[in-house]
Amino acid sequence: MNIEIVKRSSSYINGSWVLSNEKIFLKNPAAPKKNIKEICFASPQNAKDSIVSAKSAFSLWSATPVDKRIKSLKILMGAIEKNIKILSRLITLENGKTIKESEGEVVAAIQEGNYQIDFLSRGLYENIDNKKLLYVPLGVALLITPWNFPLSTVIRKMIPALACGNCVILKPSEFSSLTSIFLFELIDSIKFPNGVANLVLGEGSVIGPSLLDLSVLKIISFTGSTDTGEFIQKSIASSDVRYQAEMGGSNALVIWKDADIEKAVDAVIASGMACAGQWCTGISKLVIHEEIYDDTINLLVKAVKNIKVGDGNLESTDMGPLNNSHQLSKMKNYIARAVNQGAKILIGGKPIKIDKDDGYFFSPTLLEGVNEKMKVATEEIFGPIINIYKTDNINSAIKFSNHGKYGLSFSIYTADDKVADTFIENIDASLCHINLPSPYREVDMPFTGWKKSGSGIPESGRFARDVFTKPKVVYSNKSS
Repeated sequence: MNIEIVKRSSSYINGSWVLSNEKIFLKNPAAPKKNIKEICFASPQNAKDSIVSAKSAFSLWSATPVDKRIKSLKILMGAIEKNIKILSRLITLENGKTIKESEGEVVAAIQEGNYQIDFLSRGLYENIDNKKLLYVPLGVALLITPWNFPLSTVIRKMIPALACGNCVILKPSEFSSLTSIFLFELIDSIKFPNGVANLVLGEGSVIGPSLLDLSVLKIISFTGSTDTGEFIQKSIASSDVRYQAEMGGSNALVIWKDADIEKAVDAVIASGMACAGQWCTGISKLVIHEEIYDDTINLLVKAVKNIKVGDGNLESTDMGPLNNSHQLSKMKNYIARAVNQGAKILIGGKPIKIDKDDGYFFSPTLLEGVNEKMKVATEEIFGPIINIYKTDNINSAIKFSNHGKYGLSFSIYTADDKVADTFIENIDASLCHINLPSPYREVDMPFTGWKKSGSGIPESGRFARDVFTKPKVVYSNKSS
């Protein structure tokens, strides 16, 4: 695509594009030797300025009637819808995922944003007999988002935060700056009041301390790794800053003996290999009943062999590259440790050389013979690697699925309702599925994680209102 469609190259603070001295080139994961675009990373002072900007704008924005806030956000969502193709290309260009996956993300973002606009347009209050419950905005919201879903995660947080009357500072991953810049070009064209929505680009290690101004911030909404999420949580522990976090996962899909094997295998591929395995609700653990183990493995290996890895911009590509060199190194190290601990590579297990561009391509991988004694069985892989566990016992299947510190997503494939109910009742995960892929979700339901996969009030559904507001109860004895 013509990258000049993105005209800006810097952070957006107090209604202006702010240049800085630190400049870097964004890389295409499919061809990292080729520079996409030079952009400016924010300085610590820029980060501080964004806090001041959002604080100054809050009194005006929070006093703006909710219907006027909603009107501006509807215009933004309309602009996103008009630019589906451009946003999809940008996501693929800097993220690596296939163009179909990117288009799916943009559509999901539109659905999420429109749902929140519709829900919140009904008003930020409830009348209950002679009582009234008001939902009051918190103030300045810091939104920290990852590179794997650079648009949908932002929209999931930003639309309800702004609709509820908060002012926001978006700090996206440094690997997804381009998508954020284009989004803020749309925001700039709509002319929100200065300071209502701010964009701060850069590495968290550089600008993070300046953004964590606990005297001003009222909420931090974070999506990313568990290590980073826990670091932020500890950093704000002594403050009254509200914290919401959706973090890592080591999710399981179970194929029981009476399952529709073909549908289950399709779900394994969709859950474990889509987005090159780089999504928190995808699976890294596969539990197969021993009675159907061989048949399932045969189908699964054939399906993996048919996955075409390549540049996500090509319509023929089924799986794009990993996002960055660190991800590639992480996959290689994981395979080496898993094999050392006794796992067997059924297929894949190594980087792939495609053309001459040295992209971050890794083969879709199945590891056999993994058990709960192996350390690798509890880790968040975040790549196209699936650990396979064989059993004939429900209790052991549940134990392996629950094993580890994460509790995000789970799926069971079975024709037996009692078996499905037994799994669902005993699984420590917030998002559970029966005969559906593990990432499946709908926008009117909460999105969160249990154990080390999440913290605080969930995202999405009505909870998006709850996390970005504080309740005020009004008891009335007014005379008629």
